[in-house]
Amino acid sequence: MAPRRLPSLKALRAFEAAARHGSFSQAAAELSVTHAAISHQVRALEEELGAPLFHRTGRHVELTERGQKLVPALTAAFEQMADAWAQAGAKDNATLTVSVEPSFAARWLVLRLGKFNRAHPDIELRLLPSSDIVDFAREDVDIGIRYGLGEWPDVVSEKLFEATVYPVCSPALLDPRRPIRKPEDLKSYPLLHEETMQHWVNWLEEAGVKHPRWAMRGPLFIEASLALQAAAGGQGVALANDTLAMADLAEGRLVRLFDIEMPDEEGYWLVYPEGALKKPRAEAFRNWIREEAGLGPPEHPKPPEMLTPRGRGKAVR
Repeated sequence: MAPRRLPSLKALRAFEAAARHGSFSQAAAELSVTHAAISHQVRALEEELGAPLFHRTGRHVELTERGQKLVPALTAAFEQMADAWAQAGAKDNATLTVSVEPSFAARWLVLRLGKFNRAHPDIELRLLPSSDIVDFAREDVDIGIRYGLGEWPDVVSEKLFEATVYPVCSPALLDPRRPIRKPEDLKSYPLLHEETMQHWVNWLEEAGVKHPRWAMRGPLFIEASLALQAAAGGQGVALANDTLAMADLAEGRLVRLFDIEMPDEEGYWLVYPEGALKKPRAEAFRNWIREEAGLGPPEHPKPPEMLTPRGRGKAVR
């Protein structure tokens, strides 16, 4: 292969900065050199090209037709070089850090990670279980998975799952002497709560039970996975999110009690800062989890909007 014939990289950089700013002085300030140095580098580039790149009109400069054709490619090339340099200098470049809602991590994601590891043996995955909002500017995190409305500021949000809830319990808990034929029959069994006892009240009212104040009893768990684990252990009846309970239901550790389900306005979302998918490891994880979630081919993500989180209780779980 013949060696590439390129002019001075310093001259190209000076020209690109001057073209982007429309000013030799501003280019000089960006590159920490003098106005004369920028002018000299541009002049040398024009002499090598054999054609002017700028029209000079007093203090202002305007690109010629040749200059206009050259700038976009140079700007893209310098951006790619900057990205490549940043990635080369990043610590543990093969590590993908995912901050994930703890219950989702324990009851859905971890069960499937073997597939990701087999498909991408070169990527070292690091999971950080957390329910807190991720500050991507300050934290060493590539991607997050959160439960909420999807309206978080300054991030791209892609919905993975809708959420519906319904009662589940261990088959061993069911007592023929206390049959559960209708929602009111749950009064005879311990109820297990996640975060707030109001969720059970809401479901019972949705199921047609009037004034179910008796639901305001039973143990309260801070995480959905703990409530479901207690239910699988025969400690009571829990409200299950179908995403989190699917494995226990499929393997018979839990059974569903009614076809009645209550839609939840919140759901599970993949969140990441704009530009995160420039990292191949982040794009690989995004594509994989969308496939696991049963979604179609990856869509082009919408840029983040300036939004204020809102919703029931915590802004994000």
